[in-house]
Amino acid sequence: MATIRYRQRGVKKLWHYEIRDESGKSLAYQGGFKTKRMAQLTGSPIFQEIQKGTTLNSEMNLPQLYKQWYELKIEKSGRSKATLQKYLQYEQKIVEYLDFPLNVITPMLYQKQLNIIGKNVNRGFLSLMTNAVKKAIQMAKADKIFVEDFTIGVEYFSDKTEKSSSEKYLHKYSDITLVLETLRSEMDYKQSVVRYYLYLLFTTGMRPGELLALTWNHVDFEKQLLFTDNRVNSSTLEVVAPKTKDSIRYVPINNESIMVLKELEKEQRITNNELGIKNVHNYVFQHYGLKKDIPTNASCNKILRKVLNRLEIKPVITIYGARHTRATFLITEGVPLDVIAKVLGHSVEELTRTYRHLLSETRDRGFEMIKNL
Repeated sequence: MATIRYRQRGVKKLWHYEIRDESGKSLAYQGGFKTKRMAQLTGSPIFQEIQKGTTLNSEMNLPQLYKQWYELKIEKSGRSKATLQKYLQYEQKIVEYLDFPLNVITPMLYQKQLNIIGKNVNRGFLSLMTNAVKKAIQMAKADKIFVEDFTIGVEYFSDKTEKSSSEKYLHKYSDITLVLETLRSEMDYKQSVVRYYLYLLFTTGMRPGELLALTWNHVDFEKQLLFTDNRVNSSTLEVVAPKTKDSIRYVPINNESIMVLKELEKEQRITNNELGIKNVHNYVFQHYGLKKDIPTNASCNKILRKVLNRLEIKPVITIYGARHTRATFLITEGVPLDVIAKVLGHSVEELTRTYRHLLSETRDRGFEMIKNL
């Protein structure tokens, strides 16, 4: 049975309340009240909630804390359905492997359970889940709940192999050129819009969802610019808010890409007129044969994989690899980092962090050039 007490302390004789469990362990504390009445008005409702078991306290288990944090901080935050689903996936793992009271979870216990979870998920999942747990703990601490941050110093081990950074993009300029030439030669709108889409992924470096959300109103043929201010959710194919504020931007494109877009616009308009179809959303990559007008990631990855295998190009990347390939090309060509960041929708810090392996390679080549001057 929990108890609450009110006391004066310090030179200024300010009041505080403290709630303890039956063993004497502190569950909640707050001080700095000028009168006992003020301390009671704040502490009493919290004490009543603890008695009912519906508020944060160090005796609650981790799944309960995570659930309250999710409902308060995440569920109503306006995040996409896909993002919310990821947080719910973390909750499933927490319920399955970390259903312990907060006051008994130690760094050693958390690490042990995390290692078990790592047998079935990759290191990225472990890292993101732990970040969510850490934020839930921070919320509890902000409520003056005595909770040890058992995530400090945790390491991520997984039996799931992840692609190395070198496997996520095409390395040779000749390979990039060959892929673009092949996609260009095989474009046939009546058959599919995917090759147009893949081509522009490689030449713009836009996120797949950003390019899918592109409308003809966002294409400036004269200035050779694309404007992006939203994206398509890969799971639902619904248009959602941009990933970050840096994602809202203009993307410059070359003459060949302009020609591809003009050809696509013409073929799309002719075909839709012949079939009596309207491009309701004015999507650039709309096609009459698709359920929601635009292609899925799975169908695009399938065609890209076929093209790369037929051309015997390694590594066999996904559509996200087209963005990494573009970033690689811009970095190796010596385009200023702030410009690359702007084009890709990154901050300079984020760009440096994401592509640090490439930047170090470029730096080393620069060092050698300077040595030979």
